[in-house]
Amino acid sequence: MTVEPGALAMARQLTAWPELAPHVEAGLDLHAYQVESVLKVVNQLEGRAILADEVGLGKTIEAGLVAAELKARGLVGNVLILVPAGLQTQWVEELEGKFGWQAQKGPRDRGWLWVLSIDTAKRPPLLQQLQYVEWDLVIVDEAHHLKNTRTQNYQLVEGLKCRHLLLLTATPMENQLTELYSLVNLVKPGLFGPYLRFYRQFILDKRTPKNAEELRQLLAQVMVRNQRQAVGIEFPHREVTLVPLALGGAERALYDEITHALRAEYRQRVGADQTVLPLLILQRELCSSPRALLPTLRQSQWIGPGLSGLVSLAESIGITAKMRAVRDLARHLNDRMLIFTEYRGTQEALVEHLAAEGFEAAAFHGGLRTRDRDALVEWFREGRRILVSTEAGGQGINLQFCHVVVNFDLPWNPMRIEQRIGRVHRIGQTQPVEIYNLFAAETVEEDILRLLHEKIDLFRTVIGELDVILRHIERRGSLEKRLIDIFFWEDDREGIMARLDQLGNEFLAARRRLSWPSREDDRQESGQSLL
Repeated sequence: MTVEPGALAMARQLTAWPELAPHVEAGLDLHAYQVESVLKVVNQLEGRAILADEVGLGKTIEAGLVAAELKARGLVGNVLILVPAGLQTQWVEELEGKFGWQAQKGPRDRGWLWVLSIDTAKRPPLLQQLQYVEWDLVIVDEAHHLKNTRTQNYQLVEGLKCRHLLLLTATPMENQLTELYSLVNLVKPGLFGPYLRFYRQFILDKRTPKNAEELRQLLAQVMVRNQRQAVGIEFPHREVTLVPLALGGAERALYDEITHALRAEYRQRVGADQTVLPLLILQRELCSSPRALLPTLRQSQWIGPGLSGLVSLAESIGITAKMRAVRDLARHLNDRMLIFTEYRGTQEALVEHLAAEGFEAAAFHGGLRTRDRDALVEWFREGRRILVSTEAGGQGINLQFCHVVVNFDLPWNPMRIEQRIGRVHRIGQTQPVEIYNLFAAETVEEDILRLLHEKIDLFRTVIGELDVILRHIERRGSLEKRLIDIFFWEDDREGIMARLDQLGNEFLAARRRLSWPSREDDRQESGQSLL
């Protein structure tokens, strides 16, 4: 029996326990916080809730337990589960493996339980067919994609007739507090009242609530959120290795010349009140690879007469220092490796290089068809192979059979880095997770990593604490915008380092402030009491 001792007595309170017990004996891993969440959803929230557990805490199992309990009480006869296309097979396999349920994957299949891609479900005529049925329970995974009420995803779910509704998301609020209104209004229409009243009553600015205690009490009527530091699970520890790389020759020249041009253009655009987002994109592509950089670089006419020379220089660079570092890591580790990059161009170049060096490597991205994604995950599971994934490709998948993560390039948003690691550092992981961070010395990447590693202590900070601190810090502007201002406004490394230290000290101060137990007002002000 794999159920933890503290959860066993709670699990026996479930009406579904006689049906669940054999599966627990066979390997269904239950935790007390999951059973407690199920009882709250069913007994207090009437089967309509947002399950907002942090990454890696098993929201799929929790949703399955809710379905089992409602079914055992005779409240559910049919269930519809809507998921991103790449997670359809994973859901079907987990429901069968953990609960013994045979889920249907197509609208013409017969049964009581369907797992459908939300992309398929929102297209006519299936859309109208689904909205005609009276569903007992609807479950939506990755529900943060419903935050915009004008999207087809939102309108699909809003149009379903369902007695019980579960929305699953680790990030119920990604950028703005108003996103909560959209999700809550699906689950408990009218709980917040009209939008304008909600805005006036609870929003100080887009990331800062007012009347926080009242808002927290309302959210408690619809949301269940478990955090890693509170559930008592001992996850395997993380072993973090920083891999500094020296740029030489053409790579160094390309970096220095483009960075100089970016700095001059940034100052001009700020003075003219023009957008600087394209400059941020170009800088991040520059740090990734020439293959990622070239499409954007060719369109950067603002660079002027020197553009053609820079394009030719980028085209001349074949194997980069980072690619050689990945090859050396693969030879040394001789184990499965999950490599993350932000860009498809980098992904393609890296897979080509690894294949040429004799490694089994494949690209995993959001453009793959479901059956191809499923086949790749199985291929990766079966051998000592290398999977090179983009953010879109890795969203929501469970890869805890792998324990090596390589960050080929680093997003400037720490939460996205944590979400990468969460693909392997989650329930079911049995080995220490090895994280390798590649960075080019004397570049923006080195500065970013110093901030994340030394000041924010990203790779050892639990995700819940990090989420709260980021929301607190970003009241003064998004972290990415503040970073680009530092890198492009300062003339020398001393100025850059001084401002990065100041930003890092803000993180340290926020951590101390938000963790001080007597400062309840500060925790509410930061939004910690909400999520």
